[in-house]
Amino acid sequence: MPLHIGAIDDDRSILYTLEAMASTEGWRMLTTSEPEECLRWVKLDEVDILLVDYHMPVMNGLHIIRKARELSAKLVLIALTVEDGEELASRLTLAGADDFISKPIRLADFTARIRLHEKLCAHREQLNWEERKKGVSKDTMRKVLEKLKEFPSPRDCDDVAAACGLAYVTAHRYLEYLADRGLIVRSAGVQDGRPGRPKTYYAISGPSALAEEKKENG
Repeated sequence: MPLHIGAIDDDRSILYTLEAMASTEGWRMLTTSEPEECLRWVKLDEVDILLVDYHMPVMNGLHIIRKARELSAKLVLIALTVEDGEELASRLTLAGADDFISKPIRLADFTARIRLHEKLCAHREQLNWEERKKGVSKDTMRKVLEKLKEFPSPRDCDDVAAACGLAYVTAHRYLEYLADRGLIVRSAGVQDGRPGRPKTYYAISGPSALAEEKKENG
């Protein structure tokens, strides 16, 4: 399973550096300066490891780490900071962080820390019995979520299955699983205003999705 990393920092140059470093190792990297977008990744289970700048102007890194840990027990959280010391390490650990990387970030240190925690990701994933019992693959789940994001409005299972290259029953199982977890919204409507049995439509949860859902249902 390819490693998915997220990073939040208010310094765009640092995010560019992290993207370049991740690219050299073949890791997928999402970056942002917006706390809400970062926490949305966590809610949607889009990242395995989240790098959080300790000094953030709107919502400080400690708060982001705490909120991210509340959303996910299995996510690996790493703080990015120019500071060090036992007091800071204790605060980060109590908030839910697994580790920290010192700034300025060096490629050797970055790759070493990520490779170490890649093993922790795998271990926590093995302990995730709920998804394993239901036969849910994280890669497939992320593919379904990514395709739903690309659609401008809610889509039915046939559309999602075709876009993801999945069998209808497989796509339906993932869509229902995501809807039950509250990660996507489920709605009923009649396709193109034609008479017949209402179809079930799915979309990424959020204000824009709800607006599109109203349009779809007339």
